[in-house]
Amino acid sequence: MNYNFIKTDDKKTIILFKENKYIGLQELINTIDLYNITLEDIVLKIELVQDNSSVKEVIGSERALIEISDEVVISDLFEGIIDDEDLFPSIQIPIDKFKEIILDTICAKNQ
Repeated sequence: MNYNFIKTDDKKTIILFKENKYIGLQELINTIDLYNITLEDIVLKIELVQDNSSVKEVIGSERALIEISDEVVISDLFEGIIDDEDLFPSIQIPIDKFKEIILDTICAKNQ
């Protein structure tokens, strides 16, 4: 899973994935403010699972629901409501890789 960060003209840092199948994750991270959660909220949920305080954590909204357990599943719950071409494909990512991406994003945004 290859990705990089770029600064937009308005100085906002965004993540871009090389593979189109991660468009839902890219959109989630780049528009996190629309979900009333933060990247730090996601890290806290990951850590609850990793330190065995919780078996499963869920965070997000209908557009991007993040289920965190031994792996991370990101789903678009608008399936059946909007046209398929407007849906983001469900994504499964190992929990450690997801945490790495989120932490890399936090670091990139703070530079």
